[in-house]
Amino acid sequence: SLYHYKSSKKSKAKESLRLNEVYLFLKNIKYQDELKKISDLKVTESDCVKSNAKAHGEVKIVEDEIRALKSELKDETKGADRVNEYLNDFFGHKEISLSSIESTDGYRFEVIRHGKKAHHLSEGECSLVAFCYFMAKLEDIDTKGDKPIVYIDDPISSLDNNHIFFVFGLINSEIVNSGSFSQLFISTHNLDFLKYLKRILPKDIHGNNLERRYFIVERNEQESNIRLMPNYLKSYVTEFNYLFHQVFKCANAPDIAASDEHDCYYNYANSARKFLEAFLYFKYPNANESDNTKLVKFFGGDVRSKILIERITNEYSHLAGVFERSITPVEIPEMKTSAQFILNKINEKDPEQYSSLLESIGNPVVNF
Repeated sequence: SLYHYKSSKKSKAKESLRLNEVYLFLKNIKYQDELKKISDLKVTESDCVKSNAKAHGEVKIVEDEIRALKSELKDETKGADRVNEYLNDFFGHKEISLSSIESTDGYRFEVIRHGKKAHHLSEGECSLVAFCYFMAKLEDIDTKGDKPIVYIDDPISSLDNNHIFFVFGLINSEIVNSGSFSQLFISTHNLDFLKYLKRILPKDIHGNNLERRYFIVERNEQESNIRLMPNYLKSYVTEFNYLFHQVFKCANAPDIAASDEHDCYYNYANSARKFLEAFLYFKYPNANESDNTKLVKFFGGDVRSKILIERITNEYSHLAGVFERSITPVEIPEMKTSAQFILNKINEKDPEQYSSLLESIGNPVVNF
């Protein structure tokens, strides 16, 4: 019917208008272009997911490698190998080595001598192994790459003189030249080792010399004090200059209570006999002459000299070849008198050397 015809046509017209609106809207928003962008983004997302998964896999591999490397760095076996390298290459101790043994509590070390567990190590051997282990620990994971404050306390206290240069060489090459420290402290009682330490020239990253300072620990009866090192020790570094200074301090000490100057007198007898031993050895290098003969030749045969010589030979010395002090106490005035007598005699017989000795300790004012 006509009604249905018109109704159908009207519906088609509305649908056409609706579709036209939709078409215009899609055209305006560039729908096809957006679909392509979405498709491209999905491809990009897929690639990113794959890349992310790959990156995570690579990170895991690197993390596993880092853990393995850290484990190797903490492997005490490698630390023992480093200790053995120091012992063999620097000190030539091929008969002694360090072996790490794994146990339930971790690792422990054994010192091996000629392939067997070593027993009854000497004090020098113990110090040597401990020093090499300390040097090896500086390359441990906990310190490697950092610049720690390093303190080395008397590394050659128990070693013979053959090891002094090697200890110095190890410190110089492994610590100083590598610059692997923020501050470096080295203490020693050995003047020969101090001579080598003076050669150390630490530099910064620009090649400029870093500051060095020298100190000395002065020990009294119940206390110790850190003081600037005397010039004669910094400049000459010989025990002879040091001993001369100890004798001079006793001779030049003021007339006050011994308790106020006990550091001056405490080791006087030991210092005096060692100074005279060295002085007379170079003065009279004939090994066939006795110590007493050398004393008589130098100090003379007058009554005062005889008393001093007898005091030195009988009270300061009881061992052949050295002027050792006995347990008999020496009075403070006698110490001062004998010190003055020794120095005055040197000045009388060799004023040029006496003047040089005074110059080596800073030309102090002489009060006697």
